[in-house]
Amino acid sequence: MNQETKFCLSCGKEIPFAASYCPYCGKPQVGLENQPSSPSPTLKQRTPVAASQRQLWYKNWMIWAIIVLGVGLVICIALLNSAKTTVVMQPAASSKTAKTKAKAKKKDPNQVSSNPLIHLSKVGQWKNSEVPGKISMTGLGTKPDTTIQNGPLSVKFKHAEIDKVHANTEDQLDQALTSFNKDSMPKDYTRMKIEYVVTNHSTTTIDFGGIKQIVFSNGYQINFDDDAMADTGSEEELAPHAKRVEYDLVLLSESTTTLKPKSIKIITDESDDSKSLDTVSDGSSFSESISYQA
Repeated sequence: MNQETKFCLSCGKEIPFAASYCPYCGKPQVGLENQPSSPSPTLKQRTPVAASQRQLWYKNWMIWAIIVLGVGLVICIALLNSAKTTVVMQPAASSKTAKTKAKAKKKDPNQVSSNPLIHLSKVGQWKNSEVPGKISMTGLGTKPDTTIQNGPLSVKFKHAEIDKVHANTEDQLDQALTSFNKDSMPKDYTRMKIEYVVTNHSTTTIDFGGIKQIVFSNGYQINFDDDAMADTGSEEELAPHAKRVEYDLVLLSESTTTLKPKSIKIITDESDDSKSLDTVSDGSSFSESISYQA
């Protein structure tokens, strides 16, 4: 465009500078050229709006940050209070548990396992046995594991013990009544138990006579056929080179044997050859004192 032309203010085509109307679109040119066009907002005009928006966003971020920090602070306080409560309560629970465990572990040192293969070995020991009931040892022979040889037989007296027995059940009491051939007896009684091992060293079968008699320190005697004595070895048939563990039970009485005999003398009966019935052993005797010291 040169100085002699201008552009139509309506259609934009180049027209003579002095033209009052556009020869193309017919629109008048007077007044339009001096009409100010809508100014576009400048950077300076937009800047305050943008700054205001940024300032508003910044304020909102601060508000949310304060809210988040406040919530976090509340949670931390709650957790600290919970931890303090746990620390205070825990020692009491631990102490109670420790006492319970200590009580459970606490056991009478004199109690022996109820296993029938484990026997009482010291005065003061006790155990709960399946057959007789609660057994408490009050006295013990002073010559354990003494062996007496007579002919082809040997008898090893392992030990003699004095026991207080309490029948815990009716079945246990019935067992005691059967052993001592009694119609009635109290649940609490005192007995003597003699454990011995008899061995046949010959090549023939022998009928062992068992324990024939027990003489107590007060002079009282109990024989094998008395109700107060029960001997598992009486008339026991022993095969050649056989070995048997036997028991002799004696029911003690305050009026006869006394409940605490000072000593005993054990006499075994004669034994015979099973086939020829010849006497092969005329019996033996063994004496020992009873100690009541733990």
